[in-house]
Amino acid sequence: MSVILRNEHGAIAVNKSVIERMIIEDLLDMGEDIILCSKKGKPIGEKPSRFMDPDYFDALELSEKRGIVRIRIFLITRIGTSISDLAEQIFDMIENNYSILKLPRPDYISVNIRGVMSDQLIKRNIEVVRRNA
Repeated sequence: MSVILRNEHGAIAVNKSVIERMIIEDLLDMGEDIILCSKKGKPIGEKPSRFMDPDYFDALELSEKRGIVRIRIFLITRIGTSISDLAEQIFDMIENNYSILKLPRPDYISVNIRGVMSDQLIKRNIEVVRRNA
């Protein structure tokens, strides 16, 4: 599937997996404040590898229907991390990735906090949303 959009520069076709990979790499670079997880809240463990683990893509949903782009991210935070600051940082990072590709901002970005990690995982279900419509 490709995301095809038109702007003043012409037609742009970007493979969905390229955008997903950019977002996952940026999330992994954010440090130890976040742990990527599945939609059900299962942490995705880090395995030392030269290549990106395909399991990381379970932490991200990118969809486009009728020209509306939706992005959902699933993660676990460390205790003491400000959820609103973390969400704002992720929103800005995603919008920056889209601006690098000269694409319009996604219409809907959602950060879903599935838990808080201290000594053990405390389940949570918190959703922070930014709408750019």
